Amino acid sequence: MTRYSYINKNIERIKYEIKIGLISPTILKHWEIYSRFDYYIKAGNTISNAALFAGDDNNVDSSWVFKIKNQMESEV
Repeated sequence: MTRYSYINKNIERIKYEIKIGLISPTILKHWEIYSRFDYYIKAGNTISNAALFAGDDNNVDSSWVFKIKNQMESEV
């Protein structure tokens, strides 16, 4: 199971754990960025364009999107 699918299945629990301080809030931001990247991929864009568009939507550089992509696609 990838980190992205784990977060998708346990989103309410993750939000609660962020609220009580067990998990860093950056994991939720990374999940949002990867979700946007995934949206652009499914819309038929290339990986490079999807990273560029997702980065623009979230005010981050596309190199960060690639790092987040690798993180979210890693096995848990």
